[in-house]
Amino acid sequence: MQNNKSKIAAIITAGGSGKRFQSGTKKQFLEIAGRPLLFYTIDKFYLHPQIDNVLVSLPPDEFERSKELTSKEFPEIEFIIGGKERQDSVYNALINCPADTDYVLIHDGVRPFISEQEISELIEKVQTQKAVIIVSGMKNTIKKVDEEKIIETIPRENLMNALTPQVFDFHLIKKYHQQAKAKNLYFTDDAAILEHFGEPVFYLEGSSKNFKITELIDFEIAKKILEQKL
Repeated sequence: MQNNKSKIAAIITAGGSGKRFQSGTKKQFLEIAGRPLLFYTIDKFYLHPQIDNVLVSLPPDEFERSKELTSKEFPEIEFIIGGKERQDSVYNALINCPADTDYVLIHDGVRPFISEQEISELIEKVQTQKAVIIVSGMKNTIKKVDEEKIIETIPRENLMNALTPQVFDFHLIKKYHQQAKAKNLYFTDDAAILEHFGEPVFYLEGSSKNFKITELIDFEIAKKILEQKL
């Protein structure tokens, strides 16, 4: 990690319990080729030449053990106790970022396939647009349902899958995270906070290979990719 004109931090959220993932070990710490899954995600930001600080939120019920494990390989990053919800974890990390941070990337700890080029493109765009998220196009036909009945087919031409990292002007996202916390408002991603308060959010279309490992099948696919270096 090197100094650059703009000071850039990356927040990696790895404090979740993985309720949808049927495993005794939290999915972010399941091993692939001898390393926890989370480590492959951290690599992308820890090794990126434009990123100065990396903060990782860890599960509160396993914080010390997780910190000890992770700090052996990444001694320079800062560890944050995760909150009850993902938004709480991000807020805890934001208030621990260096005060002179200019931009911050917020990324899911179980998305290990973001590319260095995509991170660089997001950093470039945020310097003029202040809030940029990475997205991928919709592949399937989208249906709106009510109970067991299809009630509408939604045109997908203007629909996108929201991915991470999402990158923001640091002071802008911190301000609106604070406002959301004060009003007890919760959203499914950080961009939605800005949308709620009327701030414009822009997008960069990226690769659908930047998928989130949510279910066991996702983990098995990630394992094949990482072990075979596909």
